[in-house]
Amino acid sequence: MTKKKLPIRNKKHKGLMIYCANNKCKKYFTWTEQTLEVDGKKRSQHATCGISGYSYTRCKSIDKHVFKSRVHIPGTAKGTISKTLKAETYNDAVVEAIAFEKEVKNKTLDVSVPLIPKKKTHNHVYLASAQSAYILFLENINVADHLKKNRSKSHIKEVFKSLTLFNEALKKKKIKTPLTRMLQINDDHVGYFHTYLLNNKGYANKTYNNKMNVLKSFFAWAIIEFELSMTSPFAKARNRTVTKQNDTIRIEEYKKLLSIISSENGITYEGKKRKNRYRSWLKSAIELGLHTGGRREEIINLKWSMIKYMNEEPSYMEVPNLKVERNKGDGFNDDVPPKIIPITVDLLELLNRLGFEEKNDTDEYVLDINRDLSLVVLVQQLSKGFSHFYGLLRTGRNIQFKHLRKTYISYMKLAMGSETGNLTSHSANEVIDKHYIDKKVIANAQRKFKLFKN
Repeated sequence: MTKKKLPIRNKKHKGLMIYCANNKCKKYFTWTEQTLEVDGKKRSQHATCGISGYSYTRCKSIDKHVFKSRVHIPGTAKGTISKTLKAETYNDAVVEAIAFEKEVKNKTLDVSVPLIPKKKTHNHVYLASAQSAYILFLENINVADHLKKNRSKSHIKEVFKSLTLFNEALKKKKIKTPLTRMLQINDDHVGYFHTYLLNNKGYANKTYNNKMNVLKSFFAWAIIEFELSMTSPFAKARNRTVTKQNDTIRIEEYKKLLSIISSENGITYEGKKRKNRYRSWLKSAIELGLHTGGRREEIINLKWSMIKYMNEEPSYMEVPNLKVERNKGDGFNDDVPPKIIPITVDLLELLNRLGFEEKNDTDEYVLDINRDLSLVVLVQQLSKGFSHFYGLLRTGRNIQFKHLRKTYISYMKLAMGSETGNLTSHSANEVIDKHYIDKKVIANAQRKFKLFKN
């Protein structure tokens, strides 16, 4: 491994240093070599090893040396946050450090945030500081490895927006969030937020609940993180009633939808920007969505090797339970059982059309998609493509890709009853009934039921 070096001080990127992670050293190097002028002669001087006292160039713990970037938290007097970089060369370290600086700046909610004390003194943790620390925590910045979790950018963006809305509600009451300490937040502040969401923003109950729940999670985290001597002021906030409309796609709609999917019908405009929502794999993805009940990323990641056999016949697909695995986090999700998707008559017919005979037992993806694109982009293409083409049907209903899953589960409930949860990975039938079952499907299936059979 090559020795990491820093240029002389006045040419070094601000905040960039080298850290020796050797347990006996743990020294920070802000410079590794400098030129001194002694008796009119210039000579080179190296930094000294924290263990041996010899020149830095003779250090025996080169493999323990890492680049670190230390960034000032905007609005604080001396508040800083640091990050160990992955770079092996100085130039790469500068690029990574600049990206880290932008990340910290973008995730700071208020530029006048007071300093978060290194010692967690109960009386000096400010609301704005805690909010910024929470966003950085969700981004896994400066977070211990065992506490890291994979969170989507959309989730973090939603948290950021909800915290900002809370600050707006306080500002409307002439409360300065940078000067407000966590211990000062009480029922009155929660009430201001409650009124702001309903009266000023006009949010529906579901959106209201989402925003309130973000604040509940934030305060629960902050109370533990900063060892605050308080109970969460949001603990008593109740979720407002939300009427669940578990609509499903109807057979006639589904057939029409598949029939109109084409490049010619995919043209749409976002402002003046012309876009085409058609993708060659979109129709097959929609069919797989209906016949597997899979979520979008599960459909995109389906592989032929997931097909399992019983009595030498294709019986079911074994699919990673991505949602549960992500919630548990890396290192804690090894015991998550896979989802089992039965290969029904319709699904087998679809798989045969997609190439089952030729690609059986291979590790190739079921859908022929350009895998150079990120999963996030592919998921968006699937969602927007479905919504665009369904919108062309002009049914007056707001059916989205997720309703294919509700359709699948509703019909599975008819066939399997209380055993449905074993396939959908839901631990309680109440969850399935509340969030997925379209009772109109169940009612329609019972039209020929007779209470007294003669």
